[in-house]
Amino acid sequence: MKEPIVHIKRYVRTHPAAMINADTSFEITKIEGGVFFEVQNGNSKPRIVSVGDRISMDQAYEISLNSHTVIEPVYPN
Repeated sequence: MKEPIVHIKRYVRTHPAAMINADTSFEITKIEGGVFFEVQNGNSKPRIVSVGDRISMDQAYEISLNSHTVIEPVYPN
């Protein structure tokens, strides 16, 4: 079976979206070959994430271990 391809936006530090909540500066924009991923949410039970969800750097790394990942940086205007 083919590995899914996940497209993720990364808001850089000076972007307003990253300044508001620096812990979740990644956003899943597209998943090819899959619908959702199960990632760890700190010490609590796993979290299900899909397109449009904001995730942390650790969660983005966890997704990259199970799929091909394309990360697109987003800079402020």
